[in-house]
Amino acid sequence: MILATMLILFGLIGLLSWFTVAPVPTKTLAVAQAAFRETIRQPLYWLLLVFFAVLMMFGIVLPFFTLGEDMKMMKDLQLDAILIPALIITVLTASMSISEEIEGRTAITLLSKPVSRRQFLLGKYFGILAAGALLMLILTVVMGICVTIKWDYDRLDRPPDPAEVTRAQEVFSRVPVLSAPVRYILLTFAEIEALAPGVFMNFCQVMILTSIAVALATRLPMVVNVIICLSAFLLGRLTHVLEEQSRGNTLVNFVAQVFATVLPGLNYYDVGPAIVGEVEVPWIGYVLPAFVHGAIYSAIALIFGLILFEDRDLA
Repeated sequence: MILATMLILFGLIGLLSWFTVAPVPTKTLAVAQAAFRETIRQPLYWLLLVFFAVLMMFGIVLPFFTLGEDMKMMKDLQLDAILIPALIITVLTASMSISEEIEGRTAITLLSKPVSRRQFLLGKYFGILAAGALLMLILTVVMGICVTIKWDYDRLDRPPDPAEVTRAQEVFSRVPVLSAPVRYILLTFAEIEALAPGVFMNFCQVMILTSIAVALATRLPMVVNVIICLSAFLLGRLTHVLEEQSRGNTLVNFVAQVFATVLPGLNYYDVGPAIVGEVEVPWIGYVLPAFVHGAIYSAIALIFGLILFEDRDLA
């Protein structure tokens, strides 16, 4: 499984990097490629990447004063450090790119060619989302390295090595120069494999909020769009709390149920505390259904955005 995780992770990074220069067969992918390039060329993209990577590395030496639970706290914060920059870059880029092209009349030039509004909007969405996914994948590698170093830096009792690591040690035992680095690399990807459900659920949150930002960008300016997305993010994590706390008040409970219906239930995607608490989060039983829910919600948001965009006068 560790080798499969390595192949999947580097395969996705390579695929997304190749997407920047590869010829594409469809108009939607052409728009997506342009949006992807536009996103990763922003100074903010690399500033967020470097800043949060350094912040994650700083967690290696930072004492959390949690009475022996430093590793759990660190893992939870590392997952949040992957989510936050991806949300910032995707929501801001979607809010600025689409609204500015519409307001600046540059979208007319593109749509005057044989590119439909549907292809334009979907291409923008997938391109921006792909850039956010690349950012998350790179930070995931940083997370694995930081967690692996943290075990040794704090001299914590590391769990027994996985079977694949033990077998690799036996293979490279005759080559001491390679044995230690190979073991460390495999342990790094073992940590990534253990935290992978949390990373994937973070991607689902980015997918949902990016779709909302893209849909609203067809009508609203950047500032209003960002405020609405931020509100959806915060309220989406509190819908279950509002429902539970308002059971005795009919009116408040009705409003809470409306919020729970309209807003995405992002609290169900926050599995970081469960993972660091060594609670198994099954891929088939929980992660996959959550992804399907997020994909459906994103599709509905994009359809709503297409409806708004079809009636928008670009002239």
